[in-house]
Amino acid sequence: MSNILKKLRGGDLRSIGQANEVARAVEDNPALFETIFSGLTDDDPIVRMRSADAIEKVTQNKPDLLSGYTSKVIAMLTTSNQQEVCWHMAQISPRLKYTPKEELEIVESLKECLRHNSKIVQVSAMESLATIAERNKSILTEVVELIEVQLKTGSPAVQSRGRKLLHRLEAI
Repeated sequence: MSNILKKLRGGDLRSIGQANEVARAVEDNPALFETIFSGLTDDDPIVRMRSADAIEKVTQNKPDLLSGYTSKVIAMLTTSNQQEVCWHMAQISPRLKYTPKEELEIVESLKECLRHNSKIVQVSAMESLATIAERNKSILTEVVELIEVQLKTGSPAVQSRGRKLLHRLEAI
């Protein structure tokens, strides 16, 4: 196992461990990104969660690191059963450079995330759908309708975020 992934081991799912340190290391040495990405398929759920967290953090400032990973992010978004991985993949999905076909796959995956048991996954999916709709006005009406459904059926946290997102989308 890589030294950088070893830093993500230990503890429990309530802690981010050294994910911030790993994100800084990847920012300083982008060649480590592939290794961190491989952590998403580690046998240890803690490593998977912290890898996803580090990827999300480092791509805030360096979204170009995701170049070439679009299909892998879509795959993780659609197949991961781990809520922490799902919400981080949802958060980074708008940072991807994607084709129209890939955008459709991302949007469909995010729509599925709206049905996830985790409220954080649901909120992350709504936020990402809104961000994508801001760039692609052709899906704006659909995204607004999806958020409106969440306002009726979601938890108080989901409803609160939904109201903020609708307000943001109304300004377009």
